[in-house]
Amino acid sequence: MNDQFQFLRFLVQSLDEIHVPYMLTGSLAMAVYATPRMTRDIDVVVRVGPIDVERLVSKFESTCYIDSESVAVAVSERGMFNIIHNELISKADFVVRKSGEFWETEFNRRRRVLVEDFEVCVVSPEDLILNKLLWSADGESAYQLRDVTQLLLEAEDLDRAYLKKWARVLQVEELLEQALSR
Repeated sequence: MNDQFQFLRFLVQSLDEIHVPYMLTGSLAMAVYATPRMTRDIDVVVRVGPIDVERLVSKFESTCYIDSESVAVAVSERGMFNIIHNELISKADFVVRKSGEFWETEFNRRRRVLVEDFEVCVVSPEDLILNKLLWSADGESAYQLRDVTQLLLEAEDLDRAYLKKWARVLQVEELLEQALSR
């Protein structure tokens, strides 16, 4: 886990240096709010456009495996690309922020959180729950609903009105109700 925190610190510092707005999501974000689930990679949402591709590639290419074509395609399609640190052999999945009201709201609600001795922008617990509900609805992973239940139990001061509003908009209201009833 030490290598993962070292890699996370490197990612955060690198993104801050090139002024790329980001937020940590996925299992490491869950660890901020609830009992963590083991993961082997770091998931980061980035707000980037075509003009940022060269800066991203230039920043990481000396220390990481990064494919400039994959980055360009991910940015143009609002998809995903990854980098692998050459020495730490750690992977980060970069998700290009989607367009739309929810995705903009989610990104604007991110929080700065102290992780060990550095600050990281992290998705809010409510938005993490909503994303896990979306992934679950898409059949992405059986773990997602279990994570949602755990977050509902352990995350402090959840804005349940926000959760219910966006669950309705995102059409995952039934999954949220299932998780709330556990």
